[in-house]
Amino acid sequence: MSSGRVVVTVGIEFYGQQPARMILEKADLECFHRPGSPGWPDAETIEYLSGMQGILAGAEFLNAKTMDHVPEMKVVARNGVGFDRVDLDYCTDRGIVVTNTPGSMADAVADLTFALLLAIVRHVVTGDANVKSGSSYDVPMGEDLASMTLGLVGCGHIGAETVRRAKAFKMPVLVEDPWVDPQRMIDLGAEPVDRQRLLAESDVISLHLPLTDDNADFVNADFFGAMKQGSFLLNTARGGLVDEGALIQALQSGHLAGAGLDCQASEPPKGLSLDLVALDNVVALPHCASKTATARKRMSIAAADSMVDVLEGRQPEFVVNREVLEKLDLRARD
Repeated sequence: MSSGRVVVTVGIEFYGQQPARMILEKADLECFHRPGSPGWPDAETIEYLSGMQGILAGAEFLNAKTMDHVPEMKVVARNGVGFDRVDLDYCTDRGIVVTNTPGSMADAVADLTFALLLAIVRHVVTGDANVKSGSSYDVPMGEDLASMTLGLVGCGHIGAETVRRAKAFKMPVLVEDPWVDPQRMIDLGAEPVDRQRLLAESDVISLHLPLTDDNADFVNADFFGAMKQGSFLLNTARGGLVDEGALIQALQSGHLAGAGLDCQASEPPKGLSLDLVALDNVVALPHCASKTATARKRMSIAAADSMVDVLEGRQPEFVVNREVLEKLDLRARD
């Protein structure tokens, strides 16, 4: 007899992620696999969720429309860092713990940040197309990364790993993050600065922060106008951070030289997002920065551990809506 029923909406049986399922089953949890459907939450999915105590969740919208039908729900364990599709206020009111997995994908996302940076600065995609098509055996002039200053907006786990890679490329690094101890940034080899200096002095701006109601579209026309002429934008965080209309204008005018985007406001791209990724000076990927076997394994294990912690009455290591802990009697982890 199981001690609870949980549903997994991500493919934990893939990418070598069997350990996560073993964690759930070792805790005597009856584990169901139900990939999130494009129409989530459809009537069939809502019926399927009935009686579940936990969701090991991907990118589904988890709000009243879904959760009102699952009165037994105790935990939403996000298989990733972002939580912009989870209604935190609703979950907190309901006493549902929301967890995420910071750090588990830091190496993978930092690696891809530099893959995008090299692709746009050294015209990798253009060169590949030229050679394969036979249209040209050349690329536009690039630049040494060591001659460029990297500016980071956000310096959590992923930002910190990005700094470490930047130092290996001999890049000076400026960081804006009011939530991180400045000494931590200095110890990493970065210089903490304010927004004005970050934009004025950076040759490349890279975004490493969550999407919230307060920062949607904050990378806007004013932001781009304050960036250096001929600079670059990297976004491996969330598409909703960027005003895509303003980014298109900055790229088309030549004020920005290029952009490397792992995410778009609309995924898959449509409307403005589609216009943006079609530009020649944009390299766009399908939100795949965390898509490595190691990162996905770490993420799923961390999410499963968090789910088991809550269902066994312990505080998980990473709780997004920490206010909910005041309502619950969860003991500290051993």
